[in-house]
Amino acid sequence: MSHMANNKYRVKEFTPNANQTGMSHSFHAEAVVDNIITNRELARKIEARGISRAAEIKSILEEAANVIMEEIQENNRVQLEAEGGVLVSIFPSVSGSVSDAYVQQHQDKYPGKSVAEESMLTPDMLTWGVKATIGQKFSKQFAMNKTAQKVAYSASSTPADPESGNTDGDNTGGGSTDPNE
Repeated sequence: MSHMANNKYRVKEFTPNANQTGMSHSFHAEAVVDNIITNRELARKIEARGISRAAEIKSILEEAANVIMEEIQENNRVQLEAEGGVLVSIFPSVSGSVSDAYVQQHQDKYPGKSVAEESMLTPDMLTWGVKATIGQKFSKQFAMNKTAQKVAYSASSTPADPESGNTDGDNTGGGSTDPNE
């Protein structure tokens, strides 16, 4: 069930400052999002297709979000599937590193050491979060069923995401290279 979408984009200019050596002046495209669709709106749209009642659907979506969070906290990947493929895969993510330069700059923590070692990357140095990837099939289907419409750049043309703190609309969701998708 797909229909041609009219997706908006804007062009932004990047001019490197004196500290950004090796980077060059450029322009890049950025998707523009008109609205954020909440569980309430999703429920109404699903109900309009003759499936259950909006209040029940909204409750199911909210409970699904709770179950997804529980599964991720148990170190599982959750795949939401539709039409025979992975729509979105949600999973725990971690980042953190220790480098030779860091060790050399923190002699109070690593006296006499100059080379990073695996044991130096301790749990207190990790930053945990949640990531999501879009299945390749759905990403390709979206790309084939849209037309591009350029709009003027405006700092307020993308709605803020109240949950993520993201106010710039930079939610890139290209196809995943994960073979499980």
